[in-house]
Amino acid sequence: SEYRSDDCMWLFNTIPAYVKETGDIDFYSKVLPYADRGKDTVLNHMRRAIEFSLKNSGVHGFPCGLSADWNDCLVLGENGETTFVAFQLRYALKTYREIAEMLNHPDEAQWAESHLKTLDENLREYAWDGEWYLRAYRADGLKFGSHENDEAKIFIEPQPWAIISGHTTIEQSKQLLDVVHKLLSTEYGLMICDPPVEHTDPQVIKARLFNKGMKENASIFQHTQSWVVIAETLVGNGDRAYEYYRKFMPSAYNTKAEIREIEPYVYCQFTHSKYSPRYGASRLPWLSGTASWAYYTAAQYILGIQPDYNGLRINPCIPSTWKEFQVQRRFRNKLFTINVSNPNSVQKGVKQLELNGKPLPSNFIPFEVATEVNIVKVVMG
Repeated sequence: SEYRSDDCMWLFNTIPAYVKETGDIDFYSKVLPYADRGKDTVLNHMRRAIEFSLKNSGVHGFPCGLSADWNDCLVLGENGETTFVAFQLRYALKTYREIAEMLNHPDEAQWAESHLKTLDENLREYAWDGEWYLRAYRADGLKFGSHENDEAKIFIEPQPWAIISGHTTIEQSKQLLDVVHKLLSTEYGLMICDPPVEHTDPQVIKARLFNKGMKENASIFQHTQSWVVIAETLVGNGDRAYEYYRKFMPSAYNTKAEIREIEPYVYCQFTHSKYSPRYGASRLPWLSGTASWAYYTAAQYILGIQPDYNGLRINPCIPSTWKEFQVQRRFRNKLFTINVSNPNSVQKGVKQLELNGKPLPSNFIPFEVATEVNIVKVVMG
């Protein structure tokens, strides 16, 4: 197949982000061409993306790997299945259901809900490995990222996405993140898998083609770091979220340039992990989607300034040692100066919010009540 299984799933992160930022809800009804032939509304483009993943699913009900999923080194074969993309599909179905409900398309919402239910059952049955989620299945049933494997027993990608997609409860999420912390966390960030691959046939997993601690062979892959930071904020763990964020932040290495060995203003594809003699050195600058994820994560999940369809939600998740911070945010041509105080040293939770001196009933600022220039006071607690 010429198709990669994860490609069409990223629509569900990007399109709602654009609509929430601009307030242009009619964009979902805008008719745009397909790359090959025909045209359709943006909403139907999104439905087709979900249909593609459902149609190209394997025996466990998870999307097939096709030519590759996000991790190029897994040799899944056309009919192998990827749990990482299964969690992306769960996120897609949840997002599509929310949009359909907002646009008053109950049949579409119900369609998404029924597939969501089936997928959740399959994820519970076939994706859980006892302490963490499997990474993939080959068509012959061989598992990737299982405690049954001698090498690469755990992969990072499906763990935060199980949480981001809404599949896990808060309690399960916390337990899963503790396992991630225990098995994958290092001084310079979270490894992509553990332990490294030294003996497994490259026909099964190509990671062995790299020295251990490099690239897909148990390095600290920078693209994945933000996903775990987001997951930590979703369970309210601001201390660990910020600790992880600092570990892969280029400017945090300003006093350790001889370790990082890369210019201080750029993210890299990966950092050598503890399995490498070059532990802490970063490689392949610019070749990464890390910068956009890092900005999005800091702005929306740590500082907690979250655009929504009808306004701004303020929902920070910060280290307990932060007493206050200020953010200026231009949102749909209105300026918001947001002052957050944290007198009780909490990590998450908004106790009160004032817009231009008037208290609001929640941490949400409806766009229509905001003026051209706004002062927002937030007290966490």
